[in-house]
Amino acid sequence: MLLNTFLQSGVLLFTASSILFLFSKKQQGSFNTAFIVSFVTLISYFLMWQGGLEIASAAGQPIFWTRWLFYGASCSLLMVEIAKTRKIKGATLAEWIYLTVIVMFTGFLAARTLTSVKWIYFILSSVAYILLVLKVFKARTEETAWIENYIYFGWSVFPLVFLLAPTGFGVISSAIAAGIYLLLDLYTKIIFNVQLKK
Repeated sequence: MLLNTFLQSGVLLFTASSILFLFSKKQQGSFNTAFIVSFVTLISYFLMWQGGLEIASAAGQPIFWTRWLFYGASCSLLMVEIAKTRKIKGATLAEWIYLTVIVMFTGFLAARTLTSVKWIYFILSSVAYILLVLKVFKARTEETAWIENYIYFGWSVFPLVFLLAPTGFGVISSAIAAGIYLLLDLYTKIIFNVQLKK
């Protein structure tokens, strides 16, 4: 089954990246954000692969709502890394993290809700995301301009997949959505951290 193949691939991919980042020399003696992000994502994929916590859409497609809870943890850590790279601290950093958590938690509520109320959660999540991105872009420097690519071609695609998947309009299946999410996770969590640590 295609869905299981993508979820198993996520488990294998993030097992490998967790091991890679755990033993990375550049991470020795510091808070190893790259490892924790990969390890949290590994747990997320394992939970989705094992099943049992998903709900079914009106068309009978599985919706893996736990994904957004784990994104709340992993993306908050990624935001800390972006903030550190852009020399952001204190209240501004706290605001970035709060907005990230709000984006993911309202995303979780939208995914978990099968009634039309999900669109209110989706709108709230989108507003928080736009505010967050504007703040991150405002702190742009020449040396950190490359981060924008991960936001344009990575982070900003997640809500589009949400809309197309069974969580939204159901244009694509859960399996296709899982494949796209896997590619996005690879790009925004593994490739991003490899580039960040260069």
